[in-house]
Amino acid sequence: FSPDEMLQQVDEYFVNDSLAGPPPARAFLFGYPHLMPKMQGAALKSMLENVRDKLSSDDNKVLIAVDLNGVDGSDTTVARSALIPALSEIDVLHLNEDEAMVLSSSSSSTAANDGDDGSNSLLSSALLSQISSFHEHGCAVVLLSLGSKGAFVSVTPDAKRLQQLSSSECNMAMSQWSAGTQVHVPAFKIEHGGVNTNGAGDALFAGFSLAASSWGSKWKVCPLNAGTFASLVAWQRCDSKTRDGEGMRSADALMDMINEQKLPALLED
Repeated sequence: FSPDEMLQQVDEYFVNDSLAGPPPARAFLFGYPHLMPKMQGAALKSMLENVRDKLSSDDNKVLIAVDLNGVDGSDTTVARSALIPALSEIDVLHLNEDEAMVLSSSSSSTAANDGDDGSNSLLSSALLSQISSFHEHGCAVVLLSLGSKGAFVSVTPDAKRLQQLSSSECNMAMSQWSAGTQVHVPAFKIEHGGVNTNGAGDALFAGFSLAASSWGSKWKVCPLNAGTFASLVAWQRCDSKTRDGEGMRSADALMDMINEQKLPALLED
């Protein structure tokens, strides 16, 4: 799979028989660059730049989100070179603790923010340092999966990086977030015990990207609410009764649960 093939697929989005054309894209989600030899490093950065140019306009900015998998720990230099050059084009980076440590570098110079909610105590100093390194290289938001402990959301301390996602007509939620925010989001318990965790990370990633790129004016979504929404999407995905659609709540219904504070019980380790 090559960058040119990817860009051809993006062009297909605009092929529409209706006079109105397709609705503006809000987000572009890309996964597993470490499993794609032709989509790494400078090639990955160039592809994401071109996608942003194709999907964005002055009055509509598109969010670029990347999900990691297949990060090989046998050669950390190769693993880092596949991703680091492209971080300046990545608005949301999703990965887990093991992947973050494979990509770890001792060159990070900025200390991680002290979270007001004490969430940083969940992470080692090495993980917090690595998250700071991702921000230093230009990544706007890091979404770190913590398994049964939930997820950790870290927003870049660079306010100008967030403002790049602001547009004249519709400010996506993420463009209005406070720089330097770091929050822990819990996982939710499935009461009846029918659990299938396959696809939970994908659901978390997709849910977060939706919340971060949408509802900028309707809900005023903050990092905590975006993370909680993502955790609810994963909760539904892991529930064997709702994962295939039966009884599954809509995105608006999940956001109503957050605003009304009608959330499921928390999952305890």
